[in-house]
Amino acid sequence: MIFSGLWTYEAYAGTAYEEREEIVSSYTQYGSYTYTAPVTKSNPLYTTGTVLEMGKPAYFFAVSPTVDVSFTYRLKATDSANISVKRETVIVATSKEVAEEEGKEDIIFWQKEFPLKSKRAVDIENNEPITETFSINVSEIQSMVKGVQDQLKYPQGATVEIITRVNCEGQVNGKYVNNTKNFAIPLVMGSSYYQMPEELEFNESTALYKKIRAQKDSSLSSVKKPLPIFLLSIVLVGTILSCRKMKKTEPSYIEKLEIEQRCSPFKELVSKGKLPENISSLIRVEISSLQELIDAAVDMNERVIYDTETGVCFIIHSGIIYVFLDNSKEKTNES
Repeated sequence: MIFSGLWTYEAYAGTAYEEREEIVSSYTQYGSYTYTAPVTKSNPLYTTGTVLEMGKPAYFFAVSPTVDVSFTYRLKATDSANISVKRETVIVATSKEVAEEEGKEDIIFWQKEFPLKSKRAVDIENNEPITETFSINVSEIQSMVKGVQDQLKYPQGATVEIITRVNCEGQVNGKYVNNTKNFAIPLVMGSSYYQMPEELEFNESTALYKKIRAQKDSSLSSVKKPLPIFLLSIVLVGTILSCRKMKKTEPSYIEKLEIEQRCSPFKELVSKGKLPENISSLIRVEISSLQELIDAAVDMNERVIYDTETGVCFIIHSGIIYVFLDNSKEKTNES
């Protein structure tokens, strides 16, 4: 037990090591859009020249068919960044069937890109923003999408997105980086109006890891093997002590237990009780076995009474007490 206890303590308090992944550097790319819709056509709602801000429930083709868009990009690194940034804006129309089961990809029937604007590469440093502006004619986009549907003779609706692809290449936190990130605006078009969301801020973080050897935290999980052995040792010691204590039990108590064990198969015919006080006035007959006492009780239509204090089993019938004494030892308290 001492050995297992020491082993358990050593497993809990001892020094252990494990391999972990630690972030050595990271960077986040941020992209955001703002837009306005100038009123360019005569209408009953707004005067020509009015600028409609973001957040309108809908914009009407008959009022403001064009949208002026501004896109801002920056890269923020934990240490340093010196990168070259290329930007390309396209309109992407897609006709697809949404997957019914989670985890499965949508089925794309057709997809078409319409180039809108490209920008030459610009060098920026850490957390330095760059902004570009462009205009889109939503009426023309609607006509282009409808032209594809008419040629395919497939009039099912298509989803449309304005996507700015940003490619950054250079040194970030002292490491070479070359990746491309898409920033998209969903464009919903009806027969007479179009809709664009108001919240158009995006970010994506990338982390670089390295493996390190670190000291494990002491916890109960580290004592899974020695702890059961230690607990088993305690149980065994407890059992031995219990057995030693049993050896000191009085013989009379053990005899009572033995009689109770013998009576257990006949529990339906045996009741617990006490020897009567007038036992001396009864005729006493000693029975040599418990089985014979049970048989006699059945013949006399009586129940066997078991006195737990004296350990005596007996029957009283017609002024006669029939007694079973284990090993022929006198256990009655005659008065």
